[in-house]
Amino acid sequence: MYRFPTENIFDEQIDCILRFLFEYQPVEQKQQLYGSVYTLFIQLDLAAHYFLFSLIEEQLPRRAKLFFIAEDYQGKKDMIVEAMQHWRGQQQQEKVA
Repeated sequence: MYRFPTENIFDEQIDCILRFLFEYQPVEQKQQLYGSVYTLFIQLDLAAHYFLFSLIEEQLPRRAKLFFIAEDYQGKKDMIVEAMQHWRGQQQQEKVA
């Protein structure tokens, strides 16, 4: 399992969020982890959010990076939450089907 390099007191939380966003996991596992990862993301302080933003920018392809960089602080938070909610949406779609 790859470990993302982090340097502050939120190391484990940031690493968990990055693994949720960028590491392949089965859909069921992502759906189970969503609640705890979302809670970790909300609990980060301002400095940890900016550090997470910089680590996310490093992982994105060029075009996605440009869209992410163009967002302000709240926009970046919203984009990350939207990406996390993608897995919750799949769970709800499976229940309907």
